[in-house]
Amino acid sequence: MEQVLYSLPDGWEWQVLADVVVKTENLNPLKHADQLWTYIDISSVDRDRFSVIDPKKILGKDAPSRAKKHVQLKDVIFATTRPNLKNIALIREEYSSPVASTGFCVLRANEKVLPDYLFYFVTTDFVQAQIEPYVGGASYPAITDGNLKKTPIPIPSIEEQKSIVEKLDALITRIDTAIEHLQESVTLADALYASELNKVFPSDADIESLSAKAGWVSLSDICIFENGDRGKNYPSKSAFVAEGIPVVSAGNLGERYIDHKGLNYITPERYDLLRSGRIKIGDILFCLRGSLGKVAISKDINEGVIASSLVIIRPKEHVSAEYIYRYLRSSLCQKFISYYNNGAAQPNLSAKSLGRFMLPLPNADEQKIIVEALDEKYQLSQKLLDALRNKINHLQSLKASILDSAFKGEL
Repeated sequence: MEQVLYSLPDGWEWQVLADVVVKTENLNPLKHADQLWTYIDISSVDRDRFSVIDPKKILGKDAPSRAKKHVQLKDVIFATTRPNLKNIALIREEYSSPVASTGFCVLRANEKVLPDYLFYFVTTDFVQAQIEPYVGGASYPAITDGNLKKTPIPIPSIEEQKSIVEKLDALITRIDTAIEHLQESVTLADALYASELNKVFPSDADIESLSAKAGWVSLSDICIFENGDRGKNYPSKSAFVAEGIPVVSAGNLGERYIDHKGLNYITPERYDLLRSGRIKIGDILFCLRGSLGKVAISKDINEGVIASSLVIIRPKEHVSAEYIYRYLRSSLCQKFISYYNNGAAQPNLSAKSLGRFMLPLPNADEQKIIVEALDEKYQLSQKLLDALRNKINHLQSLKASILDSAFKGEL
């Protein structure tokens, strides 16, 4: 190596991944049309545990074109598309006729390195730093197998590798188990607030009979709906300017309110040409296509316009936007979305269908009391979630530190 990034203990040496793996072959399941294959794609990898979960069983004739890479027990698979996400796994089971997506680089250890040592190494932040200069593509970042294999790897003796793997197995397993328990607590904390919403907006309601139920109304009874202008004046990317009237898209729908980061803008003259979709303070913006159900309130934009995927929900007098927002975040609303969703490949909903959604509507004073009570519960759940996530982050940092020490011979 021309460049040594850190000093190694005596007896260790720098090599590159290409020096410690063997060449693997590709397969073509289509040539074996009636054979049952085990197909491992990106979605089959658990990024938290770095393992394969629920690989697909497919006939050769149904295999996607990307199903080509042969894998076997103790291979390490490393996703070369969006490598920063660390879709990495050690093949821990023997599968029947396994084949992996070409989105993986298959790293099969040779006699110089133990498979488990190789596996732990490629999960490190050190490897991410080494491959970063080779990652190309802005919208679909990826790295080639060849560039991945240029990564330097510290190689001690096989006996030392065994010792390192044994220590990492013990330490990392304990950390992963602790993180899993904390993740379960996160799920429970999320469920606590969801259960409070369910008390107000019961998700077990029979949605087909709610129109006859006393105290229940449809959204169209209590709100005005306004779609964006989808005609010739709808602003394309070429109409965007550095500053002016904001154009709010699904990506700007933040937690409760509109996120100003990444907003696009149009000129006042272009804004005046639009016939609909103009935002006022207190409007609720709801996504009808793509990120279906994403929702936020316009708290501080009184002059803006929505993208074509959104609809404005404007509550009538004595109807609280905050109350409606919480309904739109409830499981009951999700139940209506599933019922009326008319999209196959891309989820979508019409404003007319959204207007049929039913909800209980108390008087204005009771709406305010309910919103305040839900806010209190939400704040408590967020405080708990923040504490849990801080503990998870601490454990993940500890894990990264242990891995870093292991490959410097300091464990």
